[in-house]
Amino acid sequence: MLSYGKFMAEFLPPVEGEPNDNTYDHMFDAVPANGKEQDIHQLFVEAVNNAGVLGDFSLAATDALPNRTYPKRRKTDVGMYRKGTVPPTGRRTGWAAIELTVVFKAHYDQYDSTEDESVDCEDDLGQIPSYASSVFSRQHVTHHFVVIILGDCAWIARIDHAGLVSSSKFNYKQEPAKLGQFLWRLAHASPETRGRDPTAVYVSPTSPEGLEMLAWETKTLPADDYTRQLFVKTLDRGWAWWKLKVRDGDGYKEFLVAKPTFIAPGVVGRATRGYVAYDKSNKDRPFVYVKDCWRVVHERSELEGDILAVLNQHEVSNVPTVLCHGDVEGQRTVSQDVWASLHPTKECRMKAHQHYRLVVNEVGLSLKMFPNGRELVSVLIDCIEAHEEAYTKANIMHRDISVGNILLIPCGEHPVDKQPLYKGLLTDWELSKRTEYNDLEARHPDRNGTWQFLSVNALRHPKAQIEIADELESFFHVLLYCAIRFLPHTCDNVSRFMYDFFDRGETVGRSWYTCSILKWSVLYRGCIESASGVPIVFLTRTRTKEEIAAAVAEVEGTPYLPLQELLPEGSTVSAKTINPEDQRHPIDEILRTLLGWFKARYKLVRLAEMARPSTSDFSLGDVDLDDPRSLAKWQRNVNGLPQNTASRPLPDIAKLRETAQNIVTHTPILSLLTATVHGVNWKKKWMRDDKQPDQLDPDFDPGDPEKCLGKRTTRDDDVLEESQPDSKRARSVGSQG
Repeated sequence: MLSYGKFMAEFLPPVEGEPNDNTYDHMFDAVPANGKEQDIHQLFVEAVNNAGVLGDFSLAATDALPNRTYPKRRKTDVGMYRKGTVPPTGRRTGWAAIELTVVFKAHYDQYDSTEDESVDCEDDLGQIPSYASSVFSRQHVTHHFVVIILGDCAWIARIDHAGLVSSSKFNYKQEPAKLGQFLWRLAHASPETRGRDPTAVYVSPTSPEGLEMLAWETKTLPADDYTRQLFVKTLDRGWAWWKLKVRDGDGYKEFLVAKPTFIAPGVVGRATRGYVAYDKSNKDRPFVYVKDCWRVVHERSELEGDILAVLNQHEVSNVPTVLCHGDVEGQRTVSQDVWASLHPTKECRMKAHQHYRLVVNEVGLSLKMFPNGRELVSVLIDCIEAHEEAYTKANIMHRDISVGNILLIPCGEHPVDKQPLYKGLLTDWELSKRTEYNDLEARHPDRNGTWQFLSVNALRHPKAQIEIADELESFFHVLLYCAIRFLPHTCDNVSRFMYDFFDRGETVGRSWYTCSILKWSVLYRGCIESASGVPIVFLTRTRTKEEIAAAVAEVEGTPYLPLQELLPEGSTVSAKTINPEDQRHPIDEILRTLLGWFKARYKLVRLAEMARPSTSDFSLGDVDLDDPRSLAKWQRNVNGLPQNTASRPLPDIAKLRETAQNIVTHTPILSLLTATVHGVNWKKKWMRDDKQPDQLDPDFDPGDPEKCLGKRTTRDDDVLEESQPDSKRARSVGSQG
């Protein structure tokens, strides 16, 4: 938190022609501290507009109705708009044009701090960051100002993608010049000072460039021209359209974009947006993909476009082809610098972010649009091959395998049944790392990838180097994620499983989260089951409750519940009535085989971890797992058993090591998947129509799981995830590379 004077000096310094303080005397006398909220908002708007301090801008009360085109239907109390863009009647918030957000709060104890400190934007400020998030998603800005009215007091904040810097609280009735001065300076500041990005120019749908974009709606093109279809789908007049400049060598290229296909949630972080863009300079390939983000600044960070250029030079297959890219000059967050200047002896939690744009040739579809289970696995094979080639040819490890970073590229249809075929594209290489840097300290120890898809090992040991086994486990999690949502199975509460396995975390001390107990249990025990211990089986088709019960009861090696306890009362179905092997989906076999490999790894890890504690007659140090005498002694001591008591059977260390070797390289998993998908008997195993409607509850929110964990219905994905979905979701919430 900065004093009011320091805040203004830092972000809105004095300008020539500024009125003196007396200009603002009695400016807010007519605004009551209490009363009907809408009346207070309107009186505040009238007080400011009548004072004539906003020049080409004016305030508008937009508290009555939410914005109909915004998915979360957010609204704010009052906003500042350039004259001519003020929201029309209806008092709806115009997020695409708002220049300042004004929020009124009835209680302000939580903000009543006298400490001289900046605030991490998502810690304690309630809804305040959501207003900035709405602006960042609809506009191209570097930062946004928010005024919070707290009774008779006011508080000013500046939010960027590193965090938030606030002014001290002041009584705007007793000191009207402070708020009046802020409003005058903001209205008379340059667009860049207000937060505008000069490399993004608004395009009106009625302008020549807007009409050129709209012309694609009526052009006759092949039916399989999916890129044009995706572009036309973005021509939503409820969203602002833009012309974006992207660095191309020593110059720039311009791209026309409309509604983004993806917007990352939240304020702090990369804030990735993806666009199917029109490159009017390229008549042969007019549609490309533009990734707009704020990358974390680090001395060893490489630009994603440079990484892709290396992969392209090494002819790594199934990765994006970089067209142009570069930092947006002069656009770097400052919140972290302000915090550091106030706390020179403390480590700053906020990270510097630099605005960056990348353009690639390929326009992909979300992995969740896969047509059937066989194509899903086939696409994963492509991406594992890309991962292997990047590692062996270019010495680069991806380190961020997730559902959002694997895309579908249509590549024709099957010659016999005419079903669509897809190629997988492994994208988002920003967090990748050259293998020669493995011995160096992690650049971002808390950002090794997308939380939901990180391996158990990576989550339990966040500073450890990512290995091939970790990456292959992430591919496993991607497969499980898609299968549990879109393929037939016996899980009766998908929302509960999704939360318990992918989103739930366990606190370790006060510093970091590790994976959920369920995720650890599934990998360690080698069995997919719910948190209550009921096995989950993937089936070739949907089943009745009785059939599901029979299939679950017959899961190999998992007799957790007797069949009679699973079947409805009075049922005549027995385990012998149905052949569970005929029910099993091929993906069930894949998942269980992979789990056997990962189980061996974690058994070995667990043995090594449990060997470390010191006991009365066992010294410190790792156990020699090759010496049965040492292992037996360790078991007796760890389990607290008397020396003459028989311990549990010794694990077959050699067998575990042999099994775990399957995830040391890419070859075994590629062999397994290829044999299952492309073997001579694939037609007998796979069904073309096995994909189900999304089984995740449409209201599922990992940040508030209890409100929907009891439901199981179909779900419509966010409208902003039609193609190139980004992976950088918050932990409690899956980009084109």
